[in-house]
Amino acid sequence: MSFRAAGILSVVMIGGMFLLPAVVERVLLPSLSDPVPIYEQILLNMAVFCARWHFVAVLPTLVVSFTLAAFTKSARTHN
Repeated sequence: MSFRAAGILSVVMIGGMFLLPAVVERVLLPSLSDPVPIYEQILLNMAVFCARWHFVAVLPTLVVSFTLAAFTKSARTHN
């Protein structure tokens, strides 16, 4: 993985964490029925998790992706 790919992956993951709660709120919440299907429960739980922890998860996401890029780049240069 290159640093460019790590940067793009980080932006996509962090952007998804910020966008998922808003998307679920706009699309899923108005159509909730009385017995909530399991896939809607999973999406709601993911949205709540992202809304609650997205600021805490930004730094570890960046660190892990760029560390992975550094290790894979060094492994490619040694072969």
